[in-house]
Parts: sequence; C-alpha cells; structure tokens
Amino acid sequence: MKDRFQIIGASEIAGIVKEYSANLFAENLISETISQKLEAMPNYLETRYSLGKKLMLDREQFKRFNEFTNNKAMSRGKEMEEAVKDNYFSLREWYCEITESQTVKDKIIKNCKFPFRATIDYILNDNEILECKTTDISQWFKIENDGLPFNYYIQTQAQLWLHEKEICEVHIAGVKTVNKEHQILNSKTFKVGLDTKMVRALTASLIWFSAEFEKGTLFNKDEADKTKKDKQIDEFLALEKGTLELPIESNLSAKLARLKELEEINKEYEKLDKEIKEQVKQSMKDYKFARFKSNQFEIEAKYSNESYHDETSINEAIEKAKLMTVGDVKSVKKLTIKY
Repeated sequence: MKDRFQIIGASEIAGIVKEYSANLFAENLISETISQKLEAMPNYLETRYSLGKKLMLDREQFKRFNEFTNNKAMSRGKEMEEAVKDNYFSLREWYCEITESQTVKDKIIKNCKFPFRATIDYILNDNEILECKTTDISQWFKIENDGLPFNYYIQTQAQLWLHEKEICEVHIAGVKTVNKEHQILNSKTFKVGLDTKMVRALTASLIWFSAEFEKGTLFNKDEADKTKKDKQIDEFLALEKGTLELPIESNLSAKLARLKELEEINKEYEKLDKEIKEQVKQSMKDYKFARFKSNQFEIEAKYSNESYHDETSINEAIEKAKLMTVGDVKSVKKLTIKY
C-alpha cells in the first residue's frame, strides 16, 4: 500500500470536519443533527494540530512516525482484514465477487495545499465498495446501541466521492484476542449511500485546514486542550530532537540495537582520530624548535632538516621577529615561524 506522505487520507478527515463543524452549521452545509453527531465523535481522532505537524515531517521522519504509532488496533485490523472479508461473504444472501482490492484514488482540491486520498479495501462486481473494520469485542455494545461510528460514515463519504461510487458496505467485526490469537465473535454490515451535502462539507473543511496551515495558526494550542493524537506527535518530535534523529522504533530491542550500532560508530571515529594525531606527531618528529621572547610575542621557530633555508637566514628572521611591533598586542600572544 502507498504511504500517505504529505497527503491527507480519508481516515484522517473526520477530526478536521469535527473542528470546523460550527462553521459548517453556520454556513448551512450540515444539519443540526449532523453537527451534534460530529461533536459526539471521540477525541482520539486527528486534529488540525496533530495532522498539521504530521504533514511537516520529512519522508524518513514520516516512516519512523508510522512505526512509532503502530498500535494494537491497527495491527489487529491488518491481520484480520482477510478474515473479516470472508465473514462478510459468508453472511451475504446473494453471490458477488471482488473485482479490485486496495484501490487508491487521489484528488487535488482547489485552494487546498495537500492532495486528498481515499484507499478502499474492495470493489465488488455490483459496483459497491466493501470496507472491512474491526473493534474489540468489549466495545461491541457501542456498535449494537449506536450503529455505525460517525467517523466511519465520514470516511466512507470520502471513499464514495473519490472513487465515484454510490454505495459502500461497511462490515464491522467484534474481535476477541487471547495470546495474540484473534477470533470473530460478532459482526454487522452497514450500507452507506453517497451524501453530496457531506461531500461539500468535506471540501470546505479541507480548504479551511489548508488556509490555517498556511497561516501557521494550527500549532497555537494550550497543553490542557491537547488530545491523545496531539500528545503523540509532540512526544515523537521530542524524541527525534532529543536523540539526534535516532530512529524511534516501536520495539525496545530495535532501539537498543540502534544505540549499540551508534556506539560502535563512535568508537571507530575515536580510533581514527588517534591514528591521525599519531601521523601528525610522526610527521613533526624531524622538526627543530627554538623559543624566544620579544616585547610583544613568545616566538616559536620551527624548521625541519629538509628546510631549504640556511642557518644564517633563519637566525636573521628570528632577530627580526624579536623586534616586531603589531599594534597593542599583549605579551601572552604567540608568534610561530615555520621553515
């Protein structure tokens, strides 16, 4: 799958729409009911602060950030995607086939600095999108009571819009995990149709976010107001700065291995430094030294056995140096003459 370096993804837009919801409601782009649903969405979504900082990372930092944020839920989703798809087909009443998988579409939106991307799990032969999701079985009651999480609804609107489809089926599986073994205990499918009014709200939110990014106002946020996502990107950037760009791996053993590697490199540098100093020392061993003092300088004359100057000319130069006057120079200064 392509990475989302300096691209806004469909799964990241919900939090941005939530932050802009008051303006969307005022501009009559969303209803009061939608506004309330947006406000009720969880605080673990991307914010303009967290997304803005993530979009400022260079490519190598972006890769390390993805490793840093790889959590259990994301791992479970990747590992279970095939099983959730099979579960969907086992429960479907009529036959259908997959025609495409992991299809990516990007869109350039006028007045938005960043491309917008939607990746879909599967396209079916009836021209519908199939999106597979998992949740911990302990949270399954929220699916039963509240239905499709609204941030998933927003993600599907982005997918339908960019892929030019009318229907998306979101199949959510409640998963129990024991000793890293996953088991589907319950599942449910939600059918979502394209909502053109929500698409206009997504567009307006992206343009607003881009304008805020350009003005540099995204990062003015009190510590008390920061969400989990905000603190996560701050922690990553602090570690990057504090470790001189030491890659921040999610695995502790990988961190220690990288630290050991850097220590070995430092030892090699120290060894090389000693070798250079010894070479300099050896190259200077045939030089003769003479030290004198004048009113202004401590004079150090160095001349090698291979010097093309004779002894008389060297002595004359030393005598001239003793008589030198160069402004108001204190006597602690050293003048070195090399022949």
